Amino acid sequence: MATAFSLDEFAAAPLLERAHAVSAGLPAKAVRDLVADPAITLADVARIVGPRRTIDRRLKENKPLSPDQSDRFARFVTVLAQATAIFGSRVAAMQWLGAPKRRFESEKPLDLLTTDAGTRLVEEVLEQARHGFAA
Repeated sequence: MATAFSLDEFAAAPLLERAHAVSAGLPAKAVRDLVADPAITLADVARIVGPRRTIDRRLKENKPLSPDQSDRFARFVTVLAQATAIFGSRVAAMQWLGAPKRRFESEKPLDLLTTDAGTRLVEEVLEQARHGFAA
């Protein structure tokens, strides 16, 4: 990845490169860049990454996210990129991620992104949708 952080480059980067970036702590600016899109709110990010107060403080102090916060943020960014590619826009991706699914026992895919196992489940369903199965 280039020296300036880019969400799109991060999502497309090789896994090892992403792992190193997450371990080092992703820049808080990445959160600000993501929520600049009207389809995504800071509340959406906070549901996955952690308390909004903590995110606000890191943004104000321009401190990187912790490795744990970075890991959860990276899950969101990666799944959002996958959903956007399938549904055609971030708006459509966020609508899908924010709506309860029978397949997830009426849970919202967005809420499953707080754990690795939940993220894998969402990615699996998105991959099936990419191949034409109902999401």
